[in-house]
Amino acid sequence: MTREELIYIGKRIIKAEGTEKELKDLYELFNKNVPYPDGANLFYYPENYNARKDDLNNYNPKIESIVDKCLSYKTIIL
Repeated sequence: MTREELIYIGKRIIKAEGTEKELKDLYELFNKNVPYPDGANLFYYPENYNARKDDLNNYNPKIESIVDKCLSYKTIIL
């Protein structure tokens, strides 16, 4: 899947376009096509988010930056 296709999916996820099932399918499609584990979560929560300490009011990332972060992720092999 191309970067542009992932950005399109990300925009649909953020705008909540579609039924609950369609959004779930988009979420899964995004996650299947990026190496970042559960990368679609980054649309809603920052990396290493801690609900007890972190405030989501200022979290408003660009879709392109999330896609780039998810695509550039490298797995650490021990």
